[in-house]
Amino acid sequence: MSENPILQFDQVCFSYPARSNLVLSQFSLEFSRGRVTAILGPNGTGKTTMLMLALGWLVPGSGQIWFGEKQLIDFSRSELGQRIALVPQFEPSFFDFSLLDFVLLGRAPYLGRFSVPGPEDYAIARTALEKVGLFEKADASVMQISGGEHQLVLLARALTQQTDLLMLDEPTSHLDIKNKSRLIGILRELVKEGKTILFTTHEPDVAAMIADQVVMVRMGQVAYKGKVEEVMTGNNLSDIYQVRVEAEKVRSRRVFFWD
Repeated sequence: MSENPILQFDQVCFSYPARSNLVLSQFSLEFSRGRVTAILGPNGTGKTTMLMLALGWLVPGSGQIWFGEKQLIDFSRSELGQRIALVPQFEPSFFDFSLLDFVLLGRAPYLGRFSVPGPEDYAIARTALEKVGLFEKADASVMQISGGEHQLVLLARALTQQTDLLMLDEPTSHLDIKNKSRLIGILRELVKEGKTILFTTHEPDVAAMIADQVVMVRMGQVAYKGKVEEVMTGNNLSDIYQVRVEAEKVRSRRVFFWD
């Protein structure tokens, strides 16, 4: 995809200890800088596992993962936290943090073991809350906000890490239309600022709205990859999900129908 990828998987194989089959098998893929890449595929095909490997939370059985020109295994945990951020699909809140204090957790990779956030860290966290539209609720409890707002707070926490790469795991799956529109708008702004974004999704409409390149995975391998207009076809989606999908253009937007 790119001569200078920000993230690269090279012949990566991975399986979980309790499972005999490979979740990823000879998985090779490059992610371009400054682009938005959407990853689609059925449940259990390795999408989330790929994100965990990219974060260094899982280690491949074989193959290599590169961030820029350096192998992932050569980064410390804090160094990776300053380069790659994740917005999980869901994360329960067990502590009664204010939104500001919760978002400040994103500054952890920049703080020493016994350090506390300083004025600059607070300013970065407040800016992130403002970007996601929750600045006015900075003092509210993270345990008393809506599910859609919680997803936006997770995004704000990731933004405080100030990373080169932002990854999101099915970011719109639990959102209503209003918050989905809000999130998509924020991601579009981040793209204009030059942020590299990688997200998994089961919603081809969302992928078509904000991604400029798409990867479709099946059984732990890349089935299709390329530009949205080339890859997001009814035939390819039908093949991946094993259900008939049709793609149409409505008011210049690509939409999808399935039986």
